[in-house]
Amino acid sequence: MTRKLDKLGNRSSDTAELAFEDCRIHQKYLLGEENKGFYYIMEGFQFERQAGSIAGVAGSQLLFEHTLDYCRQREVFGKPVSKWQANSHMLANLATELEAAKALVYHCSEMLANGENALKEVSMCKLYVGELAQRVADRCLQMHGGYGYMEEYRVCRAFRDSRLITIGGGSSEVMREIIAGMLNL
Repeated sequence: MTRKLDKLGNRSSDTAELAFEDCRIHQKYLLGEENKGFYYIMEGFQFERQAGSIAGVAGSQLLFEHTLDYCRQREVFGKPVSKWQANSHMLANLATELEAAKALVYHCSEMLANGENALKEVSMCKLYVGELAQRVADRCLQMHGGYGYMEEYRVCRAFRDSRLITIGGGSSEVMREIIAGMLNL
């Protein structure tokens, strides 16, 4: 049975629920050891989480740059949105957080490339980048004002799509459990 699912964001992905009941498959089609499928998936989680972190920081950087351009051009009360102190400070904070996220992504990528156990670090990376992606999307939408709520502005889609990063590949809560466990808490 396949059932197409409507979803909040990432509308271009083909997401569906698959259910197999009373299915018998010949043993020659078995991949790996029987009843070990989840363990095989777990082996790839760190790479999936790191890929999500890379995509999250790249998408956030792109949205941030787009918002910077918008804020430099859009004027309210006679001056660009970016020239208002509250806005410029918020943008400065986001730029700083994005640089920190990139450094963490590079560090974890290097650990994985070197074959190191990066379970804690990649979990931290996914947690930080995922929650930052949501913050960036939220603040960028706010900087666009009413236009940010309209479908023709890319920030609207980015706001919807960024939500998946704190869910897919393990939720933020799962990442916190992994990190806490690695810290022997």
